[in-house]
Amino acid sequence: MEVVFAPDWREGVPYQRLLGEALAGHGVHVSFLANYRRVLPLRRLMQDRHCDLLHLHWPEAYYPVKGDAWDWFRRARFPLDLAGAIRRRALAVTAHNLHAHNRPDESFAFRNTAAAFRKAGVVFAHSEIAKTRLVETFSLLPERIRVIPHGDLSVTLGPPVAVAEARRALGLEGGKLALVFGAVEPYKGQEAVIEWWKRTRPGATLAIVGKAVSEDYQRHIAALIGDAPDIVTRFGWLDDAQFKLWLCAADVTVFNYRQIFTSGAANLARSWGLPILLPARLETVALDEPSPFVHRFTGLDTDFADRLHDAWKVAPDFTAAGSWRDACAWDTVARLTADGYRKALQK
Repeated sequence: MEVVFAPDWREGVPYQRLLGEALAGHGVHVSFLANYRRVLPLRRLMQDRHCDLLHLHWPEAYYPVKGDAWDWFRRARFPLDLAGAIRRRALAVTAHNLHAHNRPDESFAFRNTAAAFRKAGVVFAHSEIAKTRLVETFSLLPERIRVIPHGDLSVTLGPPVAVAEARRALGLEGGKLALVFGAVEPYKGQEAVIEWWKRTRPGATLAIVGKAVSEDYQRHIAALIGDAPDIVTRFGWLDDAQFKLWLCAADVTVFNYRQIFTSGAANLARSWGLPILLPARLETVALDEPSPFVHRFTGLDTDFADRLHDAWKVAPDFTAAGSWRDACAWDTVARLTADGYRKALQK
């Protein structure tokens, strides 16, 4: 079976590469749709591709925001572009997001997302609650949605190193360390965590680690932190070796997304055996709960301090997360994905 993954975002996250490699063991050859063409980018990029199925991961890549007078056209054209791209071939879509990040109020936003899901022969979701939300939001038939594990992103990092070794390499002092990692951008609610940390001074260090969505936003976050002595930042893209050091150095990790459908970062923290704090409202992010490693809070100004205190009591434990990693092994994800492809091809 020949499948094309689109867009090719392997440089940003390892998800597509790891899934593509695992699918080879299930009779599926994956290629990647790179580059971008004007007017009808998907249709034009796919017209010379010989494949059985297009697997669309992030549809918003084909109606990008460029800040010019043509943004409206890029959004308006998407259903037509997609229809042309899938002529005489099947479509699968992974619901990484319910809507594109940081773009909820755009014209055509709902219509474009709905077009991708409704044209798909199979939609992949990463939790049963996510499946329910897809059915409710886009009026999809439940039988067209397959629930599959997210996949274990820790496999790219190798085994952990000792906490002391990691902190020494990063130049960190002792004491409790709470880690906020991943791309630094508005929908992740990092500003509110910074403000809470500065206001309450919980007796621990907060680390904001990751590449900012823009230089302006990086300056905004840096100005918000100011000279707070218990907040450190490492802006920029980290290679696997550096990223692993931060995971090994942390006592807990904090997620305060304003909205999220699936969180690869939270899944990775779970694979790493790190205690996790995240809002109770993010119910589509399934982390095998109840678990001593997962602590849900209702709000920063209500019970976050209590949940943080609870999380400090749980020691990070990579070994204890072994059963979680087994459950989301890439061979399992690939087998379920290949089954979904075959379903889509039968339509």
